[in-house]
Amino acid sequence: MESFGRKEVDCIAGKDWEFVFEPAIGNADGILILWKVVVLSFHLLFKTHQCIMGKVSGTNDLLLEVAVVYANKDRYVRRHAWEDISKAHNLDAPLLVGGDFNCIMSQEEKKGGKAFHFSGAAGDMADFMAANDLVDPGFSGPAFTWTNNKDARSIIFSRLDHFFVSSPILDSFQGLKVRHLSRIASDHCPILCSFQSEVRQKNSHWIKFEDIWTSYPKAWQLVWDKWRVDDVGNEALKLKKKCQRTLKALFFWNRDKIKMLNQLKEDLDREIKLLQDLE
Repeated sequence: MESFGRKEVDCIAGKDWEFVFEPAIGNADGILILWKVVVLSFHLLFKTHQCIMGKVSGTNDLLLEVAVVYANKDRYVRRHAWEDISKAHNLDAPLLVGGDFNCIMSQEEKKGGKAFHFSGAAGDMADFMAANDLVDPGFSGPAFTWTNNKDARSIIFSRLDHFFVSSPILDSFQGLKVRHLSRIASDHCPILCSFQSEVRQKNSHWIKFEDIWTSYPKAWQLVWDKWRVDDVGNEALKLKKKCQRTLKALFFWNRDKIKMLNQLKEDLDREIKLLQDLE
C-alpha cells in the first residue's frame, strides 16, 4: 500500500471508522490500523516504517497499549522497532504486540531449509519480550504463518507472524484467543486475536510454583530473564512485580510444554497406527 486515505476507508469500512496509515516503501508492505469510533478510541504514540503504536480505550474500562509491527528483514534495522516500542511502553499498562516479526526463535517455528540456530536476531527478540513482560498466548490453526511458495524439494515454512501479550491482559481477558487463518492470496496467513471484555475477571486464580520446574534448565533461564527486568517503585513493590511476572512466565511455559508433549503423543499414536496398518 503506497497510499490510503479517507476515501478508501469510507469505501471499505464506512464513515464511522478512523485510521492511521504508514505507507509502503519498496518491496515492504505498509501498515494500516482501523478502529470504529463508537466502540474504541486510538491515541497515537508513534509511527515508523516498522511499527504503529498507540493507546486504545473503550467501553467497560478497556485500556491497553497496542503495537502493530511489520519488522524489517535486517536484524539491525529491526532492532530499532524493539527499541521504539520499549521506550514508548508504560510497564504498568497492558501491552499487545502483533504483526510480521520476520524472525523465529526456535526450530519448532520452522520447517525446511537450513537448520535453526539461535542467532543474535533471535536474542534481540527474546530480550525485547523479557524487558516488556511479553508472552506467547498460544494459537490454533496452521503451525506456520509464512511459506516461500517453492516446490516440494526447496519449500520452507516459518512462523513469522505473532501476537504477544503482557501479563495484565491475560489477567483481565481470560477468553483471549489467537487463530492462524487459512492462507489464500498471500505467502502469509492472516492472524486473528480476539477477546471478550465481558469475560473480564477482577480476581485471577493463584498460580502455584511446581517443584518439577526446578529440574528444567529452561525454567531457570526464564526465572533469570524475568527477574533481571528493571522495575520501578519501592522494594516491596519491585519484589511483588518480579514474583508475579516470573510465576506467570513459568505457568505459560509449562502450559506450552504440556501442549507440545500432547501433540507429540498424538503424532506418535498416528505413526504407530500407520505402521500397524502397513504391517
